Amino acid sequence: MDFLTFIPTVPRPPRRLSISRRLFWTAVVATIYILMTITPLYGIPHTQAAQGNPQLQQLLSIIFGTASGTLAHLGIGPIVIAGILMEVFAFSGVLNLDLNKREDRLKFTLMLKWAALGIAALEATAYVLGGQFGTVTPLGGVLIVLQLLLATVIILLLDDLMSKGWGIGSAISLIIFLGVSRQIFLSLFSWDTVQDSNGNTQVFGLLPALGVALYDLFTSGNANTLLGLVNRPLTVNTYLPDFVGLVATILLGYIILYLEMMKVNIPVASAQYRGIKFTIPLRFVYVSVLPIIFTTYSLLLVGQLLQPFAANNPALITVLNVIFLPHRYFDPLLIILNFALYVALAIAFAWIWVQLAGLSAEDQARQFTQSQLHVPGFRQSERVLAKILERPINALTIISGFIAGTFASLGNVLGVWGGGVGLILLVEIALQYYALVMREQLLEMYPGLKEVLSR
Repeated sequence: MDFLTFIPTVPRPPRRLSISRRLFWTAVVATIYILMTITPLYGIPHTQAAQGNPQLQQLLSIIFGTASGTLAHLGIGPIVIAGILMEVFAFSGVLNLDLNKREDRLKFTLMLKWAALGIAALEATAYVLGGQFGTVTPLGGVLIVLQLLLATVIILLLDDLMSKGWGIGSAISLIIFLGVSRQIFLSLFSWDTVQDSNGNTQVFGLLPALGVALYDLFTSGNANTLLGLVNRPLTVNTYLPDFVGLVATILLGYIILYLEMMKVNIPVASAQYRGIKFTIPLRFVYVSVLPIIFTTYSLLLVGQLLQPFAANNPALITVLNVIFLPHRYFDPLLIILNFALYVALAIAFAWIWVQLAGLSAEDQARQFTQSQLHVPGFRQSERVLAKILERPINALTIISGFIAGTFASLGNVLGVWGGGVGLILLVEIALQYYALVMREQLLEMYPGLKEVLSR
């Protein structure tokens, strides 16, 4: 335990902070991370900062908040992966920790931090040895690894600061939100110019491109540029934002928001206070964020492993085309395979996560029983309650995976800004922050609720 504590941490605030102060510290955390995404790593040429598959980098940027060649090169990837592994180990009993005990929770947190640093060290070393930063000297490689380890420590401290009550929510969610928002902002406002697949120079952002198109229309009567904004061609490195993508982003975002807010109510009664009946809402999208992160990260790993061998291999090229489906790629077979791949993996990971993360029917029944709740008309038994909950929870788990996989694949096909995965994460995290802010405001207005909610 002494060894585990040899890592910097952030103390809790001396008293509960007001919502305005917590929003201030949340903005500070966001600012620090944004600065990290524009601070280049020392020791690598600028031209080497963006090597690799652009689609891979964009997906990594969305999921893990990475920024190639900067202090945020690893983003929150090591922390997210460490958190997933540690939770799986904890809930499966491998770590032999009781997370209901304060001491074991502290030990779990410290172990998670060390695991994140270990993963960061492995990733940074692999990137250096794999040549992602170009040719560097041994000393230069060591310096890059140390910088990325320091960056991971900073992100851990930022997350510590948020979770200890200085900010609102977690730094992990905030960074993912910022990463997706950045992609959407650039799609709308970026003035950068790129070469499309036809060899023409295009302005990347949709609004600047619209300004150029209107200028051409009014000065020369040429409406082709304006019409071309409806469905713009691909570039060598990325996709060009257009009106099809904008409409798809708004429409799918609304549908995801609607589904995320749907609830399935389970009627229960209290054994302690007889006669009192109420309902416990289960989310219709029972688990959405983690399955799609698992799915996308797994496909990224497979794509990275296969890419070096795909140059002269048609079969591997087809596999990569299925994984990284270019937007509005009208090959029916590739679209169907991409859809089937995302949906199958998302359902599988949703099922696994529900079983391991304490969300299964048995786990929910145990919590109901401990709270002295039961379903009216049935015997007060944990086994009976688990049997009742098994059908709706299993159905919601499969539906959650299907919805997440469907929208992720659909986002690829329609060219959704930030990607289908990014849009799911954006909506989910925005709802979480809305609920947290509303809760904080309610506690400030009615301080007596604090004691009731803590029971």
